Amino acid sequence: MNITSVLSPNFTQGRRTYRPEAIVIHIMDGTLAGTDSWFRSPLSQVSAHYGIGKNGEVHQYVEETDTAWHAGRIHDPTWPLIKKTSDGMFINPNYYTIGVKHEGNELSDWTDAMYATSAELIRKMCQRWSIPADRLHIIGHHEIYSLKSCPGFKVDLDKLIALVNGSTQVVNGQISKTEKFGKVTTLTRLNLRAGPGKVYKITNMVNAGIQLAYDGFTMQGETVNGNGKWYYTEEGNWFWSGGVK
Repeated sequence: MNITSVLSPNFTQGRRTYRPEAIVIHIMDGTLAGTDSWFRSPLSQVSAHYGIGKNGEVHQYVEETDTAWHAGRIHDPTWPLIKKTSDGMFINPNYYTIGVKHEGNELSDWTDAMYATSAELIRKMCQRWSIPADRLHIIGHHEIYSLKSCPGFKVDLDKLIALVNGSTQVVNGQISKTEKFGKVTTLTRLNLRAGPGKVYKITNMVNAGIQLAYDGFTMQGETVNGNGKWYYTEEGNWFWSGGVK
């Protein structure tokens, strides 16, 4: 992967006592070139660690060991892993997250090149920092700051995570499923959830003996009875593999 260095002055050296524990997905609300210019300006007071263009270009603005200024504002967060102090104050998420911007706006369709490049970059970051490649640790900016729709309405984070985990692939420039999709049957009444773990809200419930189709899975979901494998569906629901056969 070719990464172009476009250094931003807008960062905090180091990460206090923290380390990267999650990756925040953003939309640029503009072009890659415009974001380069904006992040270079000290007046903007914003940055991210990386930017990805619609053709798969990767620009790095801040070192991963330093704190980029991409997700410091917090409003009605829905992310279950957001950190608080002992007296209930939010800890700045910038200290323990990596920010990745993507070219376009909230209504832009992501290109296959963006999905593929973003997945490759995220996979390497997850390996480098031992970050689980799941929906709990790869999140949208709106899950921290609810007043924004970032990364927008067109991005499919489940598809992105499936690419990170290798349960989909890019063939001749097109994203396609691999052999990792299929069908299973519920062993007992089973909760469908918004993410791969019990910390996520229940979106539906199915009875025993029901056949469920899945589009992929992660082996790095919340571990239940020693099993961290969770399936996800085309509709964006997740269910634990221990409840099916």
